Amino acid sequence: MSIVRRLWQRILKPTYFVGKDMEGNKYFEHPNANNGRSKRTVKYRKNEDMWAYVASGKRLPVQWSAWLTHTRPDPPSIEELQADLARQQRVKLNAAILEARDEAERANIERLEEPSHHSETEIQSPSVSRNVIRDQRLKLSESDQLPKAQTRDPWAEALKGSDEPRSWTPVTRKR
Repeated sequence: MSIVRRLWQRILKPTYFVGKDMEGNKYFEHPNANNGRSKRTVKYRKNEDMWAYVASGKRLPVQWSAWLTHTRPDPPSIEELQADLARQQRVKLNAAILEARDEAERANIERLEEPSHHSETEIQSPSVSRNVIRDQRLKLSESDQLPKAQTRDPWAEALKGSDEPRSWTPVTRKR
């Protein structure tokens, strides 16, 4: 492209640099000559990076995606992007803590389910040992339940009444 043609395009269609994200991608806005909606584009840090974003290997920051699609009128600030990055790191840390807690809980349950001594029934047959483990599970689950006086059985309440449909007449209200 010739120098004259580049200058002519810059005069007719100016491009404004709007900002960049934490990865170095640059965002531009091309105003519309007819006072319409402007065109918003992204120039990736490297040309090879474009294929990583297109193939969904990487994602643009949500704030910039919203700006590109005209969902948000103003571009995000660096402080906003840094705060979102810190939030994402906190979420990952909290997820790792929860995973570790769940793994410890699973290991504790498995430890409780394993018999501590070898009885004759376990040696005799595997089906009997399964029954022993099942009985231990039942004992654990029964100890976790509320006392019988506090539990509510909805089936017992449903069986008390008749299964026959009842008539219903709505009441009109004056407003």
